[in-house]
Amino acid sequence: VICSDKTGTLTESRMTVREYYLSDDRTIEVDKDRDRVDGDKLLERAVRIGVLCNEASFNATAVDEARTIGDPTETALLVVADALVLDVAHERSVHPKLAEQPFQTSTRRMTTLHRHIGGGHLAALKGAPSVVLEACATYATEGKEVALMDHDAKTRFIAANERMAGRALRVLALAVKHFDEEPDEASEGALESGYTFLGFVGMIDPPRPGVAEAIRRATLAGIRTCMLTGDQLNTASAIARELGIGANGKPKALHARDLIGADQAQIAELARTTDVFARVSPEDKLRIVEALQASGEVVAVTGDGVNDAPALKRANIGIAMGQRGTEVAKEAADVVLADDNFATIVRAIEGGRTIYANITKFVHLMFSKNLGEVLTIFPAVALGWPLPLLPLQILWINLVTDVFPGMALALEPTAPDVMTHRPRSGRSAFLSRPFLVLIGWQGAMLAAINLAAYAWALSRYGAGAHARTLALLVLVSGQLGHLFNCRSRTRSAFDGLFKNPFVWLAAGTMLGLQLFAVYFSPLARVLDTARPLTLDWLVATLAIVLPIAIVEVTKSLGRRRASALESRRLAS
Repeated sequence: VICSDKTGTLTESRMTVREYYLSDDRTIEVDKDRDRVDGDKLLERAVRIGVLCNEASFNATAVDEARTIGDPTETALLVVADALVLDVAHERSVHPKLAEQPFQTSTRRMTTLHRHIGGGHLAALKGAPSVVLEACATYATEGKEVALMDHDAKTRFIAANERMAGRALRVLALAVKHFDEEPDEASEGALESGYTFLGFVGMIDPPRPGVAEAIRRATLAGIRTCMLTGDQLNTASAIARELGIGANGKPKALHARDLIGADQAQIAELARTTDVFARVSPEDKLRIVEALQASGEVVAVTGDGVNDAPALKRANIGIAMGQRGTEVAKEAADVVLADDNFATIVRAIEGGRTIYANITKFVHLMFSKNLGEVLTIFPAVALGWPLPLLPLQILWINLVTDVFPGMALALEPTAPDVMTHRPRSGRSAFLSRPFLVLIGWQGAMLAAINLAAYAWALSRYGAGAHARTLALLVLVSGQLGHLFNCRSRTRSAFDGLFKNPFVWLAAGTMLGLQLFAVYFSPLARVLDTARPLTLDWLVATLAIVLPIAIVEVTKSLGRRRASALESRRLAS
């Protein structure tokens, strides 16, 4: 399971204001309605709250991204204000900030207190719609008129928020409260309630390119993606649908309040079946991770904030954001994601699977071919035959057939089906029973070919250097053919035959060194080899072909059996 943040990981973290819903039940679409915003006093008041209740900085003389510094949500409010109706710098100069209650995940609101240079004071409030509406006693109508925030009005505003969130908009509510008294006479409690609701601002944070495809590939690989976000439920669900999270693109979403009072077993059951958790706090994230791990899942968690550190530390793989992550998050994590992109996580999984697969290919080749050598020498000795290989020849074989083929298999490209396999169990053994059986019968196959060729050489040439030379050639040739077998346990040796040039380079090096061993006289004397005849080279060529042919037949039968089992499974 990958428990991922939404903003900046699944999305671009590039917030853009799309629309305002005003408290007089009007909707202003930013891109379409620019020609009718001049003189709109209620819109101006709502936009002003977004400018004042804001920690981001704005430079009107700069261009593009250099204009703003700060949180993407807050910079979006400044950009749209400058584009629509307000001079950001002027508004901040005539409304100097006196005090601030910063945004916190526990309160889900931000409040600032300002003095107007013309007289009077105001408090600006922005935050989660439900929280802000609860703090409002009235709502603005035409001009500066207000109406009582009764049940019907609140129901209407809640429905408007749900419509906006259902279109994947991140929604913030905006409200204001005016004071006549001096700022120091306004108690902290007075900043908690009694506000006038002005409207909602809806922003879009578009999904990152390639993330939907990455989630699809992760799902095929048996890896579930679970979104943990502080956004409201409807917004998170809409983004999840757009990204294809959940079975058949229909995510099951849950509000964090549903976790209140639940024990670890209940949370584990919810975590296994839920695709989106909305309004989660850092504590909720930690509880979800622990519950998933308790149920046997291997969990990766993404995070960027200081409060994410416990979940990052607790996860099997903690992934901190490299661009927007805090140093605390990076220290707590196992991996730092340089580009903050979910698709990179999936590519890393693919890379990890490729590395593991190449290690198994290397082990497959080394164990089976060395077993083949052992099973060649011991039966020959047991049968009373002359020793088929001298000690120096065995050393030469291991030098020639270990180093270069092993390096070539380590550089095998990613198999096309690597992301279609289910994840391995953490309790599975590397040298599993089927793997050991595979190594055993293929080692025996190589030994049988070697012994058959040596028996033929003894009958034709008699005991001596010539027979041992043929045994040496056949043994190296058989291992050369087996090198291609070990590129995959299931796919044909001819599948993607030329995708790894290093295999051909290793094969050429093996053949070249073997020719060197029999035709270069000084080395031939050291290894006690004789010059092969044409017939000997034909036997050696047959030794290359036979292992490939035998293993190809078994792979074909295995693929047919797997296909039949899959057909029966789908039919049932």
